[in-house]
Amino acid sequence: MTGGDEQELSRSEEIADAAVPVFLRFGLRKTSMDDIAIAAGLSRQGLYLHFKNKQELFHACLQRVVAQTRTAVTQELRRTELPPHDRLLGALTAVHGPAATATSQAVNELLAAASALGEALLQDLERFVVDALAAVLSDEGAPGRTPGVTAEELAYQLFAVAAGVKHLTVPPEDRPRHIEVAIALALSPRPQMEAP
Repeated sequence: MTGGDEQELSRSEEIADAAVPVFLRFGLRKTSMDDIAIAAGLSRQGLYLHFKNKQELFHACLQRVVAQTRTAVTQELRRTELPPHDRLLGALTAVHGPAATATSQAVNELLAAASALGEALLQDLERFVVDALAAVLSDEGAPGRTPGVTAEELAYQLFAVAAGVKHLTVPPEDRPRHIEVAIALALSPRPQMEAP
């Protein structure tokens, strides 16, 4: 790769990063290339030098978000100075990051577009996050607390809560509390049966 190619890649990544909040604010359909050009500090013509259309740019945004999410999840789960509850909460919060404060309508539209344009990326991210969560849950002995439930199944449940919490009609700042409850349930000790 030549020096020019590296600069081109870096500028394309900067543009994709600038486009993410625009897509989250307006959704895919209502976001214009002009909106993104302004956010990226480019002319419309300059934007088209990097991306041939909005779908290509959206896919680049999706790639950036997936890569950043993987990094954030890994960093949160490696914070071994924190209790497992806090590490899991940090990782699950990182999964839905900026989307947690977007309007539900914009998130729904973007998720539909992401499924159509980047299904493999999203499947890989989901598998990565579930495996990482399952490893922590397994280390904490969580699967043994609920008979017949595996660490992977618990991880999927936590992932589903984190994915679904952004659709609640509660203020964004209250959404992590719902994730905390799910984590507490996953990590809680199994109730002891009283002897008859």
